[in-house]
Amino acid sequence: ISVLVVLSAASLSPTASGWHRAVDTVLGAIVGVVISLALPTSRVVEARQALQHLTDGLSSSLMAMGSGLQHKWSTDQTEEWRRTARTVRERLVGEASTAIEGGRDSVRWNVRDRPQNELFERLDAVLPRLERAAIGVSVISRGLDDHARLSGSTHEPMGSMGALLTALGESIQALAVRVVGGAGTEDFERSLDDVRERRVRCVGGASRRARSAVAGDGDTGPESLEGEWLNYAALLVQVDRIVADLCAPVPA
Repeated sequence: ISVLVVLSAASLSPTASGWHRAVDTVLGAIVGVVISLALPTSRVVEARQALQHLTDGLSSSLMAMGSGLQHKWSTDQTEEWRRTARTVRERLVGEASTAIEGGRDSVRWNVRDRPQNELFERLDAVLPRLERAAIGVSVISRGLDDHARLSGSTHEPMGSMGALLTALGESIQALAVRVVGGAGTEDFERSLDDVRERRVRCVGGASRRARSAVAGDGDTGPESLEGEWLNYAALLVQVDRIVADLCAPVPA
């Protein structure tokens, strides 16, 4: 390297060397600009991954709550559920929105990404629904946390509600496959049917528990029963809102 430097310095005058470097710099810049314009960086993969991270976060949060409700649960679990749901709502939603916005610009200016226009139509349609779903999941986690704190001890299992939340998480996963891949409609519809079936069982189980408490067949008192019903009603309202958004048409 030293020999090459000496030879270069000896073969060119300082002025010529300066002009030579300037020409090289200009040529390099021109080549870089041409390549950037002709083959700009694709943002499609980033947008897909961001949406997948969001749906994975929503699904994991619902499934964690669903699994936990199958057994006795307490504030130690609900605090973690609440933190996870808040992370999904505050961070993953924002990351997905930024990535999809950048990908939409890429489709507009990048010739290679033009065939992905239909994908971004689906992403644009689904993102607001997932944002509302993130809010709903956060509200569910907060409701469970508040209820656990009011009970003041380990709460009894809520098997039917747990199964409903798990099925809802699976539906969100199926929606992601449908949106990103443009297929899987039958699997998605089956997952929604499962959610509806679980909801009916959930309401039926709560009704049986209420009748048992009123008849004095169990240890649940009227005050506890009232709190239980309010909690069930609040959870079901959020589930219904999420399901309504999932059922809305998605561009083909």
